[in-house]
Amino acid sequence: MIRPFLALLCFLSTTWLAAGQDRYAPTRPMPVGDLLLTLPSSHIPADGTWEIKFMHRFNQSIDEGEAIYSLFGLDSGANVGIGLSYVMTPRVQWSVTRSNVLDTLELAGKYVVLQQAPAVPLTATLRGGAALRTERELDDRTSFFVQAIVSREIGGRFGLYALPTFATQAGRSAGVETSEALFEQAFNVPVGLAFMMRPGLSLIAEIIPPNGDLPGSVESELSWALGVKRALGGHYFEILVTNNNALTADQYVTSTHQGAPLRSGEIQLGFNIERRFGRKR
Repeated sequence: MIRPFLALLCFLSTTWLAAGQDRYAPTRPMPVGDLLLTLPSSHIPADGTWEIKFMHRFNQSIDEGEAIYSLFGLDSGANVGIGLSYVMTPRVQWSVTRSNVLDTLELAGKYVVLQQAPAVPLTATLRGGAALRTERELDDRTSFFVQAIVSREIGGRFGLYALPTFATQAGRSAGVETSEALFEQAFNVPVGLAFMMRPGLSLIAEIIPPNGDLPGSVESELSWALGVKRALGGHYFEILVTNNNALTADQYVTSTHQGAPLRSGEIQLGFNIERRFGRKR
């Protein structure tokens, strides 16, 4: 009699333990990749994964001048970024991004603190690093930044993101012979929204409020971006419209474009391509 009772007790305790562990097993994140559009996402892929990113933002608004003759801005110059990242452990990712805006090199690390699960309501990630501007005739070449990326996914189809971001020596104030930082310290809270219309196809939106510490002479409006993301295998393809061509944290935290006011009515085209490879099996 004792042995069957012990066996039953062992079975029940194992079942209860497994059920408890399942409540803390991370849920499968939405396929948004390493970036929403410009803002970083709160997730990282499996350890051993490399990812290369190409970011392209056309400079001319699609309604500027005789738009038909400039192919709605496609004939204009562009802000371009190329990035490479590597996931060293299941919670740690390193990245480097090079932008042609002031020849900026951004080095960053991302650490996943919490992952959403049935018993965990959100995902929380810390990201921080430095940006080095290597273009000539600049003062204040180095910026440091830190971000907390908090996200909540609902029903596997909706994702909400908030990114409190702090950066030093951000933004630009151009003089006659040199360019220096507009902010000694800048803080902002960009937000993002993702809606998965069908598997692998998502609608993404980003908003960056006007920075409250902007000088009175810079009457900037909010920064926004809206895009469609297609996840296909290890690829992420994104087409977007935006009024802000910033590509790195020290650029978008100010809600200006290199010190120039943003206008919410401007519409510029852009795209991203992300490719993951080398994942451990």
